[in-house]
Amino acid sequence: MEDQFYENNVKRDQGTMGKLFPVFSITALVIFFVFLNGIPILFGYNIIYFTGMISFGLCYLLYRTIKNMNVEYSIEITNDNFEVSKITNKKKIDVLADFSIRDAEYIGSVTSDRFNEDLNKSQFVLNCTSKREYEISDDNWYVFLKQEGVDFVVIFEFEPEMYPILRRYNPRKTQQYAI
Repeated sequence: MEDQFYENNVKRDQGTMGKLFPVFSITALVIFFVFLNGIPILFGYNIIYFTGMISFGLCYLLYRTIKNMNVEYSIEITNDNFEVSKITNKKKIDVLADFSIRDAEYIGSVTSDRFNEDLNKSQFVLNCTSKREYEISDDNWYVFLKQEGVDFVVIFEFEPEMYPILRRYNPRKTQQYAI
């Protein structure tokens, strides 16, 4: 029997607000710096050292905020292990969920009749799609499971290559899919 492996990276779309935020925040910061550094000099105070340090700190804070908006989700399925990771700025990797497919109570499309019921039962929802708000379509699937007494739902973008792996390790609780 061969090992089965599937990996998919999904880049989070920032939307309109995500694209406009850097532009407006940099513009606002430049205007703030003009006032922060210019007004004391106009009144004859030479405190550019302190205002410069504050300016530098705010620039660095804004830089880190904009860089941390770059988010990807990685889904790796190795045999019966399902792992979801969040990749921030293409450097920092945080494992969000790691579970066995056999432990899942249901695996299926978000268009299924069971989705709303499972969503109401869960304590939290992990959205690993490219959109900030997941769409109700056959392209998005979810896994509902209990792990250490916590019910949660993982929503992900379904690829047909995933189905044989999901069906192999949890055949009774995986929704039928027409190949």
